[in-house]
Amino acid sequence: MIVSLGDLMIDAYFQIPDRRNPRTDTRGRVELAAGGSAANFAVWIARHGRKSGLIGRVGDDFLGRALAADMEYEGVCLHLAFDPDPEYGTGRVGVIVAADGERDMVCDRRANARLSVDDIPEHVVADAEWLHVSGYVFLEETPARAARHCIEVAREAGVPVSIDPAAYSFIEAVGRQAFLKLCDGATVILPNLDEGRAMTGLERPEDIATRLLDHFPVVALKLGADGCLGMARQWVGAAGAVTREKGLVAVVRFAAVPTQVIDTTGAGDAFDAGFVLEYSRGAGLAAGLARANEMGARVVSKMGAR
Repeated sequence: MIVSLGDLMIDAYFQIPDRRNPRTDTRGRVELAAGGSAANFAVWIARHGRKSGLIGRVGDDFLGRALAADMEYEGVCLHLAFDPDPEYGTGRVGVIVAADGERDMVCDRRANARLSVDDIPEHVVADAEWLHVSGYVFLEETPARAARHCIEVAREAGVPVSIDPAAYSFIEAVGRQAFLKLCDGATVILPNLDEGRAMTGLERPEDIATRLLDHFPVVALKLGADGCLGMARQWVGAAGAVTREKGLVAVVRFAAVPTQVIDTTGAGDAFDAGFVLEYSRGAGLAAGLARANEMGARVVSKMGAR
C-alpha cells in the first residue's frame, strides 16, 4: 500500500468577477469540493489502480464524515482520527481563483493541526510499500512530531519516504536548516520552484536541485509552465527525455505538457502521485517525471484539485 500522511479538507472555490459591488452582493460562483494535499495524493493513487491509504485527522462533524465517505468511495483505506472538540472541526480552505488559473488560498486547518503521535498506526506505516508526507503537517508542533515519528517508523521498516514541502512561506518562517531537519530521512523531495528557492537560498532550478541532492537521494522539482527537473544519485534511463550523466548523478528535464490552464489547485499533488506511481515500481527517474508531468497537466486543465 502507498500511504499518505497529512491533511483532509473541504475546499470552497470562489470565482470572483473583476468588478465587485461594494457593501452589497456580487453575482459569482462558489464550488465546494473534497480536498487536502495528502487526500488528493491518495485519491490519485487509488484511481490508478494501486492500493492507497491515508492517515489524518478530521472533525467529528458532518464535514468530516462526508469527506471520509467520499474517500472510501474513491477506494482509499482510511486511518483517520475524528476530533471530538467542536472548536477543532474539519479543516477547510477558501480558494480564490483568478482569470489566469492561478489561485490564492486561505487555510483554516482546524483538526489537521491536532494530528498527534497517537494517531499514527505504526503497523500500517511499517507494512507500507511507500510513505508520502504532505509538508503541511510540519506547520504546527504537534503534527510535526507525529510526522517525524511516522517517518522514523518508515525508515526503520525500510519503507521509502517522499515529502512535498507544501508552503514556501513556512520554510522561510522556520528557516531552511530547521525545515531540512524536519525532512530528514526522505528518499524523494518534491518541491515547486518557490519552495526549492526557500529550501536552498538559490535561484536557478539546476542549482536548487543540485543543492537539494546533498540532502535527498532523489529530487523532483516542479517548474510550472517550464515543466520539471529531476536529479537522482542513481541512474535508470528511459527514452524520450533530455538527459546527461554527471558522475553518479542522473539529470532529467521535461518541458511542460501543452494544456489550457483553468485552475492550478492540486496540480502538485497529482504530480507527486504520478511520480510515486512510477518510481515506486522501479520505472526510474525519467518515467516518474514523465508521468508526473502528464498528471499535473491534466489537473490544471479543469476546475478543482481532483
